[in-house]
Amino acid sequence: MANRSNHTAVEYDSFADIYSLWTDTAAAAQSNLSFYIQAYTATDGPIVELGVGDGRIAVEAASRGCEIVGIDVSPAMLALCRQRAKQAGVSDKITLVEADFRNFQLKQPAALIALPYHSFGHLTTNRSKCQAVERIYSQLRPGGRFLFDDFLMTPQLASRLRQVQLRAAYRSKFGTDVLLWVTSQVDEPSQSITVVTWQDDFDADGQLEWRRYRRLNLSWLDPENVQQLLTETGFQINACLGDFTGSAFSADTAVEQIWDVRKPAHATSMKVIHDRNDWTKGI
Repeated sequence: MANRSNHTAVEYDSFADIYSLWTDTAAAAQSNLSFYIQAYTATDGPIVELGVGDGRIAVEAASRGCEIVGIDVSPAMLALCRQRAKQAGVSDKITLVEADFRNFQLKQPAALIALPYHSFGHLTTNRSKCQAVERIYSQLRPGGRFLFDDFLMTPQLASRLRQVQLRAAYRSKFGTDVLLWVTSQVDEPSQSITVVTWQDDFDADGQLEWRRYRRLNLSWLDPENVQQLLTETGFQINACLGDFTGSAFSADTAVEQIWDVRKPAHATSMKVIHDRNDWTKGI
């Protein structure tokens, strides 16, 4: 667990200097912002955001009065969140914790734990996803809510991810041109994604001066496997949505899988799981 945690932290540390640009140019990041803020502001704490990153969602919610615990495995991303909270004047409303999704420990059980922006996919094995969901269940109070979204991999999305795309064109602090490119390797049998992005910096004459590569390893689960994992852990499913406008999930029209689940109000401890079905075994 520690090795995987350290590897993930290194991946995200390398994205820290371009992360705001990365999210500013992502359609999913724009569409999920109001969705999660609405959920946070409707919750009477404690509120926890896993994978808080640079605080794009958490700081905005804090500026609307929410008190949030933000958890992330990347020190560099937590530093960005801390800076963002300070600039927004909400440092007193955000408590930041460096921890893994699979072993974080809260001082008090949460009313809401959120895992936005496909961050469930940062756990790249089914075993680690099981560990995280079980930990989340254990850290919710009875009746507490878990809200998250995961990749909904379709042939159309896989085709788009495999394309080489110009993600952004901008000027460096020295006034020279910079291009940010991205493509992905998508492997359907293993349900894995390797995002490869590269940054091209040009000199004043337009000659390529410097190139930097970054990689990000991700994964996804099909909706039926997500449902199985959640119910086997003990969660009650409130809803599965197909987009951030609140549409009910339909395999024909959905562009996301957004899960709204709850720990039963009568629950006193995590359901003990002695075995899982074949999709988790040997992984």
